[in-house]
Amino acid sequence: MRPVTLDSETAVLRARVATLEALLAEHERAAAERVQRMEQLVADLSARAQVFEATLRSIVDGVVVCDTAGRITHVNEAAASIMGASKPGGVPVEDWEATYGIFDADGVTPYPREEIPLYRAARGEPVDRAEMFIRSPNKPLGILLETSARTIRDERGERLGAVVVFRDITERRRHEREMAQQLVTEREKNETLERLRIAVQELSTPILEVWDGVLALPLIGVVDSKRSAQVMETLLESVVQRKGRYVILDVTGVEVLDTATADHLLKIVRAVELLGTRCVLSGVRPSVAQTLVELGVSFGKLVTLRNLKHGLKACMRWKQEAAASAGTGAAASNGSRPGTS
Repeated sequence: MRPVTLDSETAVLRARVATLEALLAEHERAAAERVQRMEQLVADLSARAQVFEATLRSIVDGVVVCDTAGRITHVNEAAASIMGASKPGGVPVEDWEATYGIFDADGVTPYPREEIPLYRAARGEPVDRAEMFIRSPNKPLGILLETSARTIRDERGERLGAVVVFRDITERRRHEREMAQQLVTEREKNETLERLRIAVQELSTPILEVWDGVLALPLIGVVDSKRSAQVMETLLESVVQRKGRYVILDVTGVEVLDTATADHLLKIVRAVELLGTRCVLSGVRPSVAQTLVELGVSFGKLVTLRNLKHGLKACMRWKQEAAASAGTGAAASNGSRPGTS
């Protein structure tokens, strides 16, 4: 019976060996799968890292990433180029103001360490469009940066570090200053042109007090609706301020005197007469008179004289007649129109 027992034990041992071999094979397969998954994970991480690095390189704005201790871990090429330095890996963010010459936007005041956007973001504070000035040996003239920073967190909300994005706005600010200066210059030009316009307006409507109570208005150029309104306003103000009793409208310098111009002049005359002032028209040239006759233009009862000299003589005669008949003081007190009594 002994050989039978030995054979049984051998069979049992063989079964156990087979079981162990099966378990070993299973573990080997599982290990191989784990290795494969790890290799795939490493490949994925490597691909993601490559995409991340490529993304950083492709961003035209400067991008800097730091860990929770403030150590810089990633700097893209744009950031190094903008700051005029090699990639500043290993420099704590609190040393930036000394290492890279960080100043306030005025370019003079040192930027406080605790206010550096990346440093603030590493503490959990968001920063939007903060401006700071960089001046270093590689950037002796300095540049103005606009920066924004955010805290980097994992899915549990734990802080992993911070990222800052910045761009060079030196040229933009310079352009804005130039535009502002141009606006100031244009405003000054417009003010100068307005003063010139007023001066030309005053020169084009010179109201002369040729005698006590006698005003003369030499008209030159074209008398259109716009200018006639201006002449009327200026003349009425002058009549009131200077207490004018007589007005001589001299049209010697008016090149074209047609129906429209005559209508404008008559409106001016009627407005002046409503103030109790008598008008006379002088300076109608022979060629103009012929044109007016051909056009059938009539000035009605308006007195027309050859020139300004004759107009002044007529006004002086009317003044003398008014003074002789009623007296200037009596005419003013009873409200009658001088020269019409």
